[in-house]
Amino acid sequence: MEPPPLIHQPSTLSTYAKILDDYESSRWSIRQANSRLHALGLESALENDLARQANEKKQNDAIPLSDLNQRRQSNNPYITHQLVSSKHKTYGYADPFAIAPVEAWQEIKDYNLRVNGLPTLDQMMRLNTLSPLTQSQFSTFLRRRNAHQNLNFLVELETHEKLWRAHLGAIERQSRQRLSKFLQSLESLADSPPPSAAVATFTELPDTQDLLHPPTPKDPTYASRTPHGTHGQSLSRHDLVQNAIRIYRTFCSALDAAQPIHLPDDHRAALEELIEKHQRPEPVVFDSARSYVFEILNVFYYPQFVDSVLYKNVAKASARALLALGLIFLTTGFSIELGLIFSGAGNYGTRWWGFLPFILAWSAILTSLTRFAWWLAFAGLSETHFMVYIHIQDKTVKRIHRKRALLWLLLNVLISLITTITFAFIPANRLVAH
Repeated sequence: MEPPPLIHQPSTLSTYAKILDDYESSRWSIRQANSRLHALGLESALENDLARQANEKKQNDAIPLSDLNQRRQSNNPYITHQLVSSKHKTYGYADPFAIAPVEAWQEIKDYNLRVNGLPTLDQMMRLNTLSPLTQSQFSTFLRRRNAHQNLNFLVELETHEKLWRAHLGAIERQSRQRLSKFLQSLESLADSPPPSAAVATFTELPDTQDLLHPPTPKDPTYASRTPHGTHGQSLSRHDLVQNAIRIYRTFCSALDAAQPIHLPDDHRAALEELIEKHQRPEPVVFDSARSYVFEILNVFYYPQFVDSVLYKNVAKASARALLALGLIFLTTGFSIELGLIFSGAGNYGTRWWGFLPFILAWSAILTSLTRFAWWLAFAGLSETHFMVYIHIQDKTVKRIHRKRALLWLLLNVLISLITTITFAFIPANRLVAH
């Protein structure tokens, strides 16, 4: 009596192929055509796809939305064009809002502000802004007001978020590697010779359930099996937890924070509950604290920083030195004019020699009072510390500085002329000793 034939269960490979055969896609690609009609070959599969697409185009009488007035740029962010790639945005010939409206609007706004205006605090932290509106200059400004820890907190959160994305990317790369091994095992099974009819062969396939739902690692040594981080070191969830705890204890702890920031007590309690007790390293935990600190910097400190950049280009120490120098020049000018008056020497033209010390004196005095030097503005320089200068690269700041420099120069010339004319028209009165 012959043994009953073996009942062959449908394997994972056959089930996966059947799903691909039954799946109808509206997008035609070589990969899908090859996987769907593998037995017919690559060229025949592509020809069948193109023929099917042509038949559907002939049978369909409706006009597609992409053919309606193609010259006009669409303002609808939900209508996409087939020829526009999601990785490349073209401006002028296609709607930049068709693929990613929020990102396109942010990109256009960033461009407009960098070309025609001043950057916002968010743009200054994200983009490579030009001096003197840079993050380092803003940090120096905050350090003078003992508020630099707020900016340091935001920078630490940006770094923590990058580490979190790197950790997720490492897990994703490991999943792709496991998927690649799974597909390689399927290919090796497909290329292996079929077993003989007399001998039954059983082969164990990889677990598809494990492929679709990879297990979450529970031990901190999981990073040793993941791709390495930026500096060749392993990056695990435990490392992210420790980094989150370090940020909390440095900036947010109510008891022993090394750099305490402006944060309400309820925010501190929530962070302590999530980070210290529940060991949650996700960046979303810091979102409320980030928003609160950012608003403080954006509403209170950043406008002061922009005003100081636009209307001041001299350090405090230099302003004090210019005040003393201006008083010396003013005394010199008065001495020259009074000496010519009471000595009776010279003539009307000689009195105008006092214009030179007067214009130097009033320029130095007004600069010390306003902390804005017109000669530095024309040179495109700004003083950050005593005798330490930086070049102004931002076009908007440079344009505003030169406009104010022209006004201050005219004002200095006017005041110096008035002072000189006042002494020039005083009649000479030679003092004679009796």
